[in-house]
Amino acid sequence: MTFRPNSNSAANELDIAQLVDHYIAAHCITYAQYQFLSAAVLADGTVDDVERQQINRLFDAIQTGMVRIVD
Repeated sequence: MTFRPNSNSAANELDIAQLVDHYIAAHCITYAQYQFLSAAVLADGTVDDVERQQINRLFDAIQTGMVRIVD
């Protein structure tokens, strides 16, 4: 999964959605992956509604035990 920080906003949001989908499907996320996702979300200096929705999906999955945070 690659992140293209210089691409347009729609592509970045798609990348973020793909990352979140991947982490949810894998049922785990590492701290390094969390940091990478954070950098991807904050790359343009703002968090829009679509990005916030994706992050909330991941947080909900973590809270319900669908996704574990691992080292």
